[in-house]
Amino acid sequence: MMTMATAMLAVLASNQVPKEPAADLFLHTERAAGVKVSFVDYHWQPVLFEAMEKGSRDVPEATRNWVIARVVLDDHPLTLGKKRLGVGNYGLVLWPNLDGKGMAVEMRRIDMREVYPDVNAMAPAPRGDTVYRAPAPIARATPLASRMVVALEEANGGVVLTWLYGDRRFSLTLTR
Repeated sequence: MMTMATAMLAVLASNQVPKEPAADLFLHTERAAGVKVSFVDYHWQPVLFEAMEKGSRDVPEATRNWVIARVVLDDHPLTLGKKRLGVGNYGLVLWPNLDGKGMAVEMRRIDMREVYPDVNAMAPAPRGDTVYRAPAPIARATPLASRMVVALEEANGGVVLTWLYGDRRFSLTLTR
């Protein structure tokens, strides 16, 4: 159990040197039929996220991608967009708007052994095969969430993954 928890934290970790230990961050797991999502409940940081949206290079953490969740398909393949996701481990990755074309979301098959833990900041994506990448369908949300949340809901024979961070959210539909 401890090895699994360490691996889960590792995918959401950063290679940055922490300023203070992360004393109040927690690993959460959500499940739906054949899908498991794990994430750390990072605090909302509006200045950092707005820099990521604008593509500002003034905030170093906003110039790299963030693994926002680990997604495990454990029963059968699912489809995201027109891309087939096989059974396995994926990193759900959010990309900053560095090219002026908007933020992007990626589902990347990852090897959990290549990730190193440090839960003080969201991890950059480890090497892996990109299976899905598209513009991030981010919208404004209310009320404001003080911590990151990822939820799964079964709907219409598939699973809807919803990400909420501060007053930003998006949903991705995984179909059978």
